[in-house]
This record gives sequence, structure tokens and C-alpha cells, in this order.
Amino acid sequence: MYSAERQQEILKLIEEYSRVSVAELAARFDVSESSVRRDLNELHRLGMVQRTYGGAIGHLNASSEAPFSERVVSRHDEKERIGRAAARLVQPGDTIFVDGGTTTECMLSYLPVDAPLTVVTYGLNILQRLIDQRTITLVLIGGILHVPTLTFGGVFAADSFECYSIRFDRAFIAATGVSAEAGITNAGFEEIPIKRRALRSARETILLADSAKVGVIAAGVIAPIDQLQRLITTREAPEAELESLRRRGVLVDLV
Repeated sequence: MYSAERQQEILKLIEEYSRVSVAELAARFDVSESSVRRDLNELHRLGMVQRTYGGAIGHLNASSEAPFSERVVSRHDEKERIGRAAARLVQPGDTIFVDGGTTTECMLSYLPVDAPLTVVTYGLNILQRLIDQRTITLVLIGGILHVPTLTFGGVFAADSFECYSIRFDRAFIAATGVSAEAGITNAGFEEIPIKRRALRSARETILLADSAKVGVIAAGVIAPIDQLQRLITTREAPEAELESLRRRGVLVDLV
């Protein structure tokens, strides 16, 4: 079992029992206590649990990321460079999926001017940025608005995505972390079903991730690394992890 999968199970146990101990988790998963401590420390770093002596307890926002207003200003320069590089991959006439998020939003200003495009998204911020672009056909995956991420989700979103049956030339995905070990992972669980559906429906899958996300393993598994074809990140990303990703067949663009 990958550590990301184990972390998901730990979150489920905390939701059920409110508290877990290192010793109990080590026995349950047949791993060392040091491995469990690393899992709990990572979940604590992501703000998903609170560490206690010998274990952890639940966090009030256990399945959420930082508020959108905080993430939009974090590493903005890196995100702009990533967004500019991502937009260069878009060709006139393309049908693309643009994930919700602050990094994917940065590519919108650099899309081909006056070029016909179809953009499918479930991100309210993406919709707001493109609504006045006359040459872009916008398709919104609707549902229940998740305010911290400004994305629509839930069963309504999943069902509407299935009904469209759209194939994408390219899917531009956002995530909390990417690693050769655990693949593409996310701290928030609400968006994962839509991200998975977009990856399956795309001719080319492209992850936009700033350097702080490279090598990070979050609790929610979006997809194994063999489902990712291209990563756009910055030169600040850890080289050892980038090399591991290249060995797994991921094309890495550094900006």
C-alpha cells in the first residue's frame, strides 16, 4: 500500500473514532511506527489532522485545502510562468479541460487571441475569467459550489460530466502534490472524481504544479503517475524528484 493510500485510510479511521495511535496504526497496516509517524506528520503539515503524543486526532477542516484567497497569492510568479508555458500548448480549435485552481487560472491570460476554443471547467474562477471571450465556447460542469476551492462538485457535477461524454485534446490539471511514488494527489477530496474523469477523457494530460508541490504526497489519490504525460513546473523544483518522474515516462517542462 502506498503511503498516500494509507493516509486516506488513516483519515477514515480518525473520522470514525476521532483519535488514533501510532502503535495501533502500525499493527493495522503492518508497517513500522516510523512510517506511521511520517504519515501523520504529513497529514498534520497539510492541516488535515492534529498531532498528539503517540498519535493524532481529527481536524475541523480535515478534507480541505487552504482558502482560495490565500492560495491565489502564493508563489504567484511561479504560477504565471507555468500558466504562460501551458497556454502555448493550446491550438486553435482545441477542446480543453481547465481544472479549477489558482495555477490553471494563470494560463487564461495567455490563451491564443481570437482563436476558436472549447473550454470545459468546473471552476467558478475559470468561468469568470473567460465569460467575455467571444471566440471561446464555455462548458460548465455544474453542481454544489465548494467555496474554499471555488469549484462545483458532488453527484450533480459527476452526473453532468458523464452526460457530456466530451473528449479533450488536452486536460490541464491542478493538484496538491505529484511524486513518482504516489502519482498525482490532492488534499481536498471533493474535486477528485472530476479530475479523474478529465484525465481519462484527454488525449494529452498535463499537470500544472509549482515547485512546492513536486515530491509532495497528499492524502487523496487522483491517479497513478503512468496516467500523467506532461508536468509543467519551475526550475526551483527538487531535481531528484524531477529525475524520478522522467524515469517514469513523464515529460517535464521547466520554466
